[in-house]
Amino acid sequence: MQKIIACDDEDLLKEMEIFLQEVKVSVHEPNEAYKVDGQKSLLSNEQLEEIERRWKAYKSGEEKAIPWEDARKEIQDKYGF
Repeated sequence: MQKIIACDDEDLLKEMEIFLQEVKVSVHEPNEAYKVDGQKSLLSNEQLEEIERRWKAYKSGEEKAIPWEDARKEIQDKYGF
């Protein structure tokens, strides 16, 4: 699991996602039966595509990221949160 978390190979991660979505999960305990449904994204396809576009732009250097502390300060300064 730690290797998956540390992986930054987008193609490999997509293949793993597809594979895991196809896996039928079952749990077996004496005298118990469970049904586990695959997890669906709460985001729309458009939202997922936008996230993917932004991620690629960030990885290619087209877009820059700022540290969370800086973003938080900007929000506090602008909106008073």
